[in-house]
Amino acid sequence: MNSLRRYLEKIIDGSQTGIVAAIIRCILFLLSLFYSQLAKIRSILYQNNILKKKTADVPVISVGNITTGGTGKTPFTAFLAEQLKADYRIAIISRGYGASKDVEEPFLIKDRDQLYADAARAGDELFMLARRNDDLIFIRSASRYQGTKLAQEKGADLILLDDGFQHYQLKRQADIVLIDAEKPFSNNRVLPAGLLREPFAALKRADLFLINRSENVDFNRIKELKNSLNTLSPLNKGVFRAETRLESCVSVASQVQENLDFLKEKKVFAFSGIGSPEAFKKSIESAGARVVSYRIFKDHYNYQKEDLLTLLDQYSASQADLILTTEKDAVKLFDFADMIGELPFYFLKISLAIENREELLEIIRAQIKNGRAK
Repeated sequence: MNSLRRYLEKIIDGSQTGIVAAIIRCILFLLSLFYSQLAKIRSILYQNNILKKKTADVPVISVGNITTGGTGKTPFTAFLAEQLKADYRIAIISRGYGASKDVEEPFLIKDRDQLYADAARAGDELFMLARRNDDLIFIRSASRYQGTKLAQEKGADLILLDDGFQHYQLKRQADIVLIDAEKPFSNNRVLPAGLLREPFAALKRADLFLINRSENVDFNRIKELKNSLNTLSPLNKGVFRAETRLESCVSVASQVQENLDFLKEKKVFAFSGIGSPEAFKKSIESAGARVVSYRIFKDHYNYQKEDLLTLLDQYSASQADLILTTEKDAVKLFDFADMIGELPFYFLKISLAIENREELLEIIRAQIKNGRAK
């Protein structure tokens, strides 16, 4: 499955050549035209009130993106919640990607310091946020509107939608769209010929943009991206820049934290099941470690006991000094702490450093207070 995914990615980015690749690329392009038209029709139906939008009784802020894969939505949602929780009782609502289907939604994941679900039922990203943050409400709900009802019952007066840009049904005070600085729009084509979830015209709905992982590109590239976003969304209220910062290495079994110097000159066996695996590899190398082997799983992969046994065998064969994964992957491995035992098995904890963060927060606060739900 991983080899097929990588093959398709090479077809999409044009690096795979040959007659077969050209034929597949042509088929994907035709399918993307069909998908793009469906997305446009859906947008028009909501814009013209043929499909009805619903309004929550409290302000709603959406954090999303226009491409598939990781752009840092979850760390940014965590940042927003931390900055705003002194003024609001916040609920974070997510679809819970990668979660099992055996719960009735909307499903309460956490209320204040009481955790009601594991990673399997919450989804990896939502569970990762929930275990790190108290005094917040976490809800899994494919219907974001139904999620807002439960959030209000629990006392929320502000709702953050994690990955909500394509969820037209619920009105919100602001749409914040994250863009990956290194690969902002893939090959500029809509799924499945590219990684765009919607045509570029959808960016007109965005109120704010955050260009993430800007440490990976030069200043001129950031300037070009800002100009492009301002052209695509001329009425937006700001384009901001963020960098991914490494915080620490944390033991999966014991939760003991080590500072980043711990990784210097270490040989690392890494694995991940995230939307941007190359970004994780670069993060490890930026901390001074050398990745001697890297196993990539599909995004939101649900690890089983057999997977962990295979990973431990691969780690042993790699002769690495330690095993390293992402926090998003690690939350699905806590149940295997006994198997991990005393092995040097860690996850990398990250955060965002946002340029002009106070200006960004001032705009968001103004949207919450004065913005009309749209």
